[in-house]
Amino acid sequence: MDFDPGRWCSEHRGMLIIALASLLLIFFFFFPFLDGIILGTVFAYVGKPIRDKFGNRKRLGSLAAAFCIVLPIFVILGMGMIEIANQILILARNQEAIRSALVILAEQTSQNMSPWMNNLLTSSLENAASTIAPIASSIPVFHLGRVASLAIINFIVSIPVCYFVLVDGESFVESIISLLPQREKEAYRKYISRIDYILSGIFIATIYTSILGSIIAAFIFYAFSLPRPFALASIVFIAGMVPFFTSWLVIIPLTFYRYFVDGMQGAAVFFILSSSLIYLPSELLIRPYLVAAKSSLHPLLVMLSFLGGALVAGIGGFFLAPAIMGIIVGIYQVRREELARPART
Repeated sequence: MDFDPGRWCSEHRGMLIIALASLLLIFFFFFPFLDGIILGTVFAYVGKPIRDKFGNRKRLGSLAAAFCIVLPIFVILGMGMIEIANQILILARNQEAIRSALVILAEQTSQNMSPWMNNLLTSSLENAASTIAPIASSIPVFHLGRVASLAIINFIVSIPVCYFVLVDGESFVESIISLLPQREKEAYRKYISRIDYILSGIFIATIYTSILGSIIAAFIFYAFSLPRPFALASIVFIAGMVPFFTSWLVIIPLTFYRYFVDGMQGAAVFFILSSSLIYLPSELLIRPYLVAAKSSLHPLLVMLSFLGGALVAGIGGFFLAPAIMGIIVGIYQVRREELARPART
Protein backbone atom coordinates (compact mmCIF):
# COMPACT_ATOMS: atom_id res chain seq x y z
CA MET A 1 0.00 0.00 0.00
CA ASP A 2 1.44 3.38 -1.04
CA PHE A 3 1.98 6.06 1.53
CA ASP A 4 -0.48 8.97 1.19
CA PRO A 5 0.89 12.09 2.93
CA GLY A 6 -2.40 14.02 2.64
CA ARG A 7 -4.46 11.27 4.18
CA TRP A 8 -1.92 10.71 6.95
CA CYS A 9 -1.90 14.42 7.82
CA SER A 10 -5.70 14.60 7.93
CA GLU A 11 -5.87 11.55 10.22
CA HIS A 12 -3.23 12.94 12.61
CA ARG A 13 -4.17 16.61 12.46
CA GLY A 14 -4.41 17.06 16.22
CA MET A 15 -1.04 15.46 16.84
CA LEU A 16 0.57 17.64 14.16
CA ILE A 17 -0.87 20.82 15.71
CA ILE A 18 0.47 19.84 19.13
CA ALA A 19 3.87 18.97 17.66
CA LEU A 20 4.04 22.26 15.74
CA ALA A 21 3.07 24.27 18.83
CA SER A 22 5.71 22.44 20.87
CA LEU A 23 8.37 23.16 18.25
CA LEU A 24 7.46 26.87 18.25
CA LEU A 25 7.70 27.00 22.05
CA ILE A 26 11.05 25.21 21.99
CA PHE A 27 12.34 27.65 19.37
CA PHE A 28 11.09 30.58 21.48
CA PHE A 29 12.92 29.35 24.60
CA PHE A 30 16.07 28.38 22.69
CA PHE A 31 16.23 31.57 20.61
CA PRO A 32 18.69 33.43 22.95
CA PHE A 33 21.06 30.47 22.50
CA LEU A 34 20.64 30.21 18.74
CA ASP A 35 24.13 31.57 18.07
CA GLY A 36 25.63 28.99 20.43
CA ILE A 37 23.72 26.14 18.77
CA ILE A 38 24.85 27.24 15.32
CA LEU A 39 28.44 27.70 16.48
CA GLY A 40 28.45 24.29 18.15
CA THR A 41 27.18 22.64 14.97
CA VAL A 42 29.87 24.40 12.92
CA PHE A 43 32.55 23.35 15.41
CA ALA A 44 31.26 19.77 15.13
CA TYR A 45 31.78 19.83 11.37
CA VAL A 46 35.29 21.15 11.91
CA GLY A 47 36.09 18.60 14.60
CA LYS A 48 34.80 15.58 12.71
CA PRO A 49 38.19 14.70 11.12
CA ILE A 50 39.79 14.78 14.59
CA ARG A 51 37.06 12.57 16.05
CA ASP A 52 37.44 10.03 13.24
CA LYS A 53 41.11 9.56 14.16
CA PHE A 54 39.99 7.81 17.37
CA GLY A 55 38.11 5.04 15.55
CA ASN A 56 35.52 3.30 17.74
CA ARG A 57 36.27 5.47 20.78
CA LYS A 58 33.67 7.97 19.65
CA ARG A 59 33.09 9.77 22.95
CA LEU A 60 36.78 10.25 23.63
CA GLY A 61 37.33 11.41 20.06
CA SER A 62 34.41 13.85 20.30
CA LEU A 63 35.77 15.28 23.55
CA ALA A 64 39.25 15.68 22.05
CA ALA A 65 37.84 17.28 18.90
CA ALA A 66 35.73 19.77 20.86
CA PHE A 67 38.74 20.67 23.01
CA CYS A 68 41.13 21.09 20.06
CA ILE A 69 38.73 23.28 18.08
CA VAL A 70 37.03 25.38 20.74
CA LEU A 71 40.03 26.15 23.00
CA PRO A 72 42.16 28.14 20.50
CA ILE A 73 39.10 30.01 19.21
CA PHE A 74 38.00 30.82 22.76
CA VAL A 75 41.48 32.10 23.70
CA ILE A 76 41.89 34.23 20.57
CA LEU A 77 38.41 35.75 20.49
CA GLY A 78 38.10 36.02 24.28
CA MET A 79 41.32 37.93 24.78
CA GLY A 80 40.62 39.99 21.67
CA MET A 81 37.18 40.99 23.00
CA ILE A 82 38.71 42.00 26.33
CA GLU A 83 41.31 44.19 24.62
CA ILE A 84 38.72 45.79 22.31
CA ALA A 85 36.37 46.50 25.24
CA ASN A 86 39.20 48.09 27.22
CA GLN A 87 40.17 50.21 24.22
CA ILE A 88 36.59 51.45 23.82
CA LEU A 89 36.47 52.46 27.49
CA ILE A 90 39.83 54.24 27.18
CA LEU A 91 38.61 56.16 24.12
CA ALA A 92 35.43 57.15 25.93
CA ARG A 93 37.19 58.41 29.09
CA ASN A 94 40.32 60.06 27.67
CA GLN A 95 39.31 61.92 24.53
CA GLU A 96 41.49 65.00 25.04
CA ALA A 97 44.55 62.99 26.09
CA ILE A 98 44.22 60.80 22.99
CA ARG A 99 44.01 63.86 20.72
CA SER A 100 47.17 65.28 22.29
CA ALA A 101 49.00 61.94 21.97
CA LEU A 102 48.05 61.68 18.31
CA VAL A 103 49.35 65.19 17.64
CA ILE A 104 52.66 64.35 19.36
CA LEU A 105 52.89 61.10 17.39
CA ALA A 106 52.28 62.97 14.15
CA GLU A 107 55.01 65.48 15.00
CA GLN A 108 57.49 62.72 15.82
CA THR A 109 56.81 60.70 12.68
CA SER A 110 56.68 63.63 10.28
CA GLN A 111 60.22 64.97 10.72
CA ASN A 112 61.36 63.51 7.41
CA MET A 113 58.15 64.31 5.52
CA SER A 114 57.31 67.16 3.20
CA PRO A 115 55.14 69.99 4.67
CA TRP A 116 52.00 69.07 2.75
CA MET A 117 52.25 65.41 3.81
CA ASN A 118 52.88 66.50 7.40
CA ASN A 119 49.73 68.65 7.38
CA LEU A 120 47.74 65.85 5.80
CA LEU A 121 48.86 63.34 8.45
CA THR A 122 48.19 65.71 11.35
CA SER A 123 44.73 66.70 10.14
CA SER A 124 43.83 63.08 9.41
CA LEU A 125 44.78 61.94 12.91
CA GLU A 126 42.91 64.83 14.52
CA ASN A 127 39.79 64.16 12.45
CA ALA A 128 39.94 60.43 13.25
CA ALA A 129 40.25 61.15 16.98
CA SER A 130 37.40 63.69 16.95
CA THR A 131 35.17 61.24 15.08
CA ILE A 132 35.93 57.96 16.86
CA ALA A 133 36.06 59.22 20.44
CA PRO A 134 32.48 60.64 20.56
CA ILE A 135 31.16 57.47 18.96
CA ALA A 136 32.93 55.38 21.59
CA SER A 137 31.63 57.58 24.39
CA SER A 138 28.06 57.31 23.08
CA ILE A 139 28.07 53.50 23.29
CA PRO A 140 25.96 52.49 26.33
CA VAL A 141 28.25 50.58 28.67
CA PHE A 142 25.47 48.44 30.12
CA HIS A 143 24.23 47.44 26.68
CA LEU A 144 27.78 46.60 25.65
CA GLY A 145 28.19 44.48 28.77
CA ARG A 146 24.90 42.67 28.10
CA VAL A 147 25.89 41.90 24.51
CA ALA A 148 29.33 40.69 25.60
CA SER A 149 27.82 38.53 28.35
CA LEU A 150 25.34 36.95 25.94
CA ALA A 151 28.15 36.29 23.45
CA ILE A 152 30.22 34.57 26.16
CA ILE A 153 27.22 32.47 27.24
CA ASN A 154 26.56 31.41 23.65
CA PHE A 155 30.19 30.47 23.18
CA ILE A 156 30.06 28.34 26.34
CA VAL A 157 26.84 26.73 25.09
CA SER A 158 28.58 25.87 21.80
CA ILE A 159 31.02 23.55 23.62
CA PRO A 160 28.48 20.91 24.79
CA VAL A 161 26.55 21.36 21.53
CA CYS A 162 29.73 20.55 19.59
CA TYR A 163 30.41 17.49 21.74
CA PHE A 164 26.91 16.00 21.54
CA VAL A 165 26.57 16.69 17.79
CA LEU A 166 29.83 14.78 17.27
CA VAL A 167 28.63 11.92 19.48
CA ASP A 168 24.98 11.63 18.43
CA GLY A 169 24.64 13.71 15.25
CA GLU A 170 24.69 10.84 12.76
CA SER A 171 22.33 8.67 14.82
CA PHE A 172 19.91 11.62 15.18
CA VAL A 173 19.82 12.17 11.42
CA GLU A 174 19.36 8.44 10.84
CA SER A 175 16.45 8.36 13.29
CA ILE A 176 14.76 11.14 11.32
CA ILE A 177 15.31 9.27 8.04
CA SER A 178 13.83 6.11 9.57
CA LEU A 179 10.47 7.90 9.85
CA LEU A 180 10.28 8.30 6.07
CA PRO A 181 8.73 5.77 3.70
CA GLN A 182 11.12 2.99 2.68
CA ARG A 183 11.24 3.96 -0.99
CA GLU A 184 12.35 7.51 -0.14
CA LYS A 185 15.07 6.72 2.40
CA GLU A 186 17.90 6.15 -0.06
CA ALA A 187 17.09 9.33 -1.97
CA TYR A 188 17.16 11.41 1.20
CA ARG A 189 20.42 9.77 2.32
CA LYS A 190 21.96 10.80 -1.01
CA TYR A 191 20.89 14.42 -0.53
CA ILE A 192 22.06 14.52 3.09
CA SER A 193 25.41 12.95 2.19
CA ARG A 194 26.07 15.55 -0.51
CA ILE A 195 25.01 18.45 1.75
CA ASP A 196 27.22 17.12 4.54
CA TYR A 197 30.14 16.90 2.10
CA ILE A 198 29.74 20.52 0.96
CA LEU A 199 29.27 21.94 4.46
CA SER A 200 32.36 20.09 5.65
CA GLY A 201 34.37 21.73 2.88
CA ILE A 202 33.07 25.19 3.72
CA PHE A 203 33.57 25.09 7.47
CA ILE A 204 36.70 22.94 7.71
CA ALA A 205 38.62 25.10 5.23
CA THR A 206 37.32 28.29 6.82
CA ILE A 207 37.96 27.51 10.49
CA TYR A 208 41.28 25.71 10.04
CA THR A 209 42.82 28.53 8.00
CA SER A 210 41.46 31.17 10.38
CA ILE A 211 42.79 29.40 13.49
CA LEU A 212 46.23 28.91 11.96
CA GLY A 213 46.46 32.47 10.66
CA SER A 214 45.29 34.10 13.91
CA ILE A 215 47.65 32.07 16.13
CA ILE A 216 50.64 32.96 13.96
CA ALA A 217 49.44 36.58 13.81
CA ALA A 218 49.28 36.84 17.61
CA PHE A 219 52.94 35.80 17.93
CA ILE A 220 54.08 38.12 15.12
CA PHE A 221 52.13 41.12 16.42
CA TYR A 222 53.49 40.54 19.92
CA ALA A 223 57.06 40.15 18.60
CA PHE A 224 56.80 43.49 16.76
CA SER A 225 55.38 45.14 19.93
CA LEU A 226 52.18 46.19 18.19
CA PRO A 227 49.43 47.54 20.47
CA ARG A 228 46.60 45.14 21.34
CA PRO A 229 48.07 42.05 19.61
CA PHE A 230 45.24 39.71 20.62
CA ALA A 231 42.59 42.14 19.42
CA LEU A 232 44.40 42.34 16.08
CA ALA A 233 44.72 38.53 15.98
CA SER A 234 40.98 38.17 16.59
CA ILE A 235 40.35 40.49 13.63
CA VAL A 236 42.67 38.28 11.55
CA PHE A 237 40.58 35.27 12.63
CA ILE A 238 37.30 36.91 11.60
CA ALA A 239 38.69 38.31 8.34
CA GLY A 240 40.27 34.95 7.48
CA MET A 241 36.85 33.29 7.41
CA VAL A 242 35.74 35.41 4.45
CA PRO A 243 37.38 34.57 1.10
CA PHE A 244 39.17 37.47 -0.63
CA PHE A 245 39.37 39.52 2.59
CA THR A 246 41.67 37.23 4.60
CA SER A 247 44.52 38.63 6.67
CA TRP A 248 45.33 41.43 4.21
CA LEU A 249 42.58 43.40 5.94
CA VAL A 250 44.88 43.68 8.97
CA ILE A 251 48.38 43.30 7.50
CA ILE A 252 48.19 46.24 5.08
CA PRO A 253 46.99 48.89 7.62
CA LEU A 254 49.56 47.66 10.14
CA THR A 255 52.27 47.98 7.49
CA PHE A 256 51.42 51.67 7.11
CA TYR A 257 51.49 52.00 10.88
CA ARG A 258 54.97 50.44 10.99
CA TYR A 259 56.06 52.82 8.24
CA PHE A 260 55.12 55.88 10.30
CA VAL A 261 56.69 54.42 13.46
CA ASP A 262 59.85 52.66 12.17
CA GLY A 263 60.26 53.90 8.64
CA MET A 264 60.41 52.07 5.34
CA GLN A 265 62.78 49.32 6.49
CA GLY A 266 60.70 48.38 9.52
CA ALA A 267 57.50 48.38 7.45
CA ALA A 268 59.10 46.21 4.74
CA VAL A 269 60.36 43.66 7.28
CA PHE A 270 56.95 43.49 8.96
CA PHE A 271 55.10 43.13 5.64
CA ILE A 272 57.38 40.36 4.34
CA LEU A 273 57.28 38.34 7.58
CA SER A 274 53.53 38.80 8.07
CA SER A 275 52.74 37.87 4.48
CA SER A 276 55.01 34.83 4.42
CA LEU A 277 53.99 33.48 7.84
CA ILE A 278 50.31 34.50 8.12
CA TYR A 279 48.93 34.77 4.59
CA LEU A 280 50.90 32.27 2.51
CA PRO A 281 50.50 29.06 4.58
CA SER A 282 46.79 29.48 5.26
CA GLU A 283 45.51 31.13 2.08
CA LEU A 284 47.74 29.64 -0.63
CA LEU A 285 48.26 26.14 0.77
CA ILE A 286 45.62 25.03 3.31
CA ARG A 287 42.45 26.77 2.10
CA PRO A 288 42.74 25.85 -1.63
CA TYR A 289 43.58 22.23 -0.78
CA LEU A 290 40.68 21.79 1.64
CA VAL A 291 38.14 23.60 -0.54
CA ALA A 292 39.13 21.60 -3.61
CA ALA A 293 39.08 18.33 -1.69
CA LYS A 294 35.85 18.89 0.21
CA SER A 295 33.58 21.37 -1.52
CA SER A 296 32.58 22.45 -5.00
CA LEU A 297 30.97 25.69 -3.85
CA HIS A 298 32.21 28.79 -5.65
CA PRO A 299 34.28 31.17 -3.43
CA LEU A 300 32.14 34.14 -4.47
CA LEU A 301 29.01 32.43 -3.12
CA VAL A 302 30.84 31.67 0.12
CA MET A 303 31.98 35.29 0.50
CA LEU A 304 28.54 36.78 -0.16
CA SER A 305 26.91 34.26 2.18
CA PHE A 306 29.26 35.04 5.05
CA LEU A 307 28.97 38.81 4.66
CA GLY A 308 25.22 38.87 4.04
CA GLY A 309 24.50 36.52 6.91
CA ALA A 310 26.59 38.60 9.31
CA LEU A 311 24.85 41.84 8.30
CA VAL A 312 21.38 40.35 8.68
CA ALA A 313 21.70 38.07 11.72
CA GLY A 314 25.04 38.65 13.43
CA ILE A 315 27.20 35.73 14.55
CA GLY A 316 24.55 33.09 13.90
CA GLY A 317 23.82 34.44 10.44
CA PHE A 318 27.54 34.57 9.66
CA PHE A 319 27.61 30.74 9.73
CA LEU A 320 23.96 29.96 8.95
CA ALA A 321 23.83 31.77 5.58
CA PRO A 322 26.69 29.75 3.97
CA ALA A 323 25.14 26.59 5.43
CA ILE A 324 21.84 27.40 3.70
CA MET A 325 23.74 28.14 0.50
CA GLY A 326 25.52 24.79 0.81
CA ILE A 327 22.18 23.01 1.28
CA ILE A 328 20.72 24.63 -1.83
CA VAL A 329 23.81 23.82 -3.92
CA GLY A 330 23.85 20.23 -2.62
CA ILE A 331 20.19 19.67 -3.54
CA TYR A 332 20.79 21.21 -6.96
CA GLN A 333 23.82 19.01 -7.66
CA VAL A 334 22.09 15.76 -6.69
CA ARG A 335 18.97 16.67 -8.64
CA ARG A 336 21.02 17.59 -11.71
CA GLU A 337 22.82 14.24 -11.54
CA GLU A 338 19.50 12.41 -11.28
CA LEU A 339 18.11 14.20 -14.30
CA ALA A 340 21.27 13.58 -16.36
CA ARG A 341 21.47 9.87 -15.58
CA PRO A 342 18.64 8.64 -17.88
CA ALA A 343 20.09 10.63 -20.79
CA ARG A 344 23.29 8.58 -20.65
CA THR A 345 21.50 5.21 -20.84
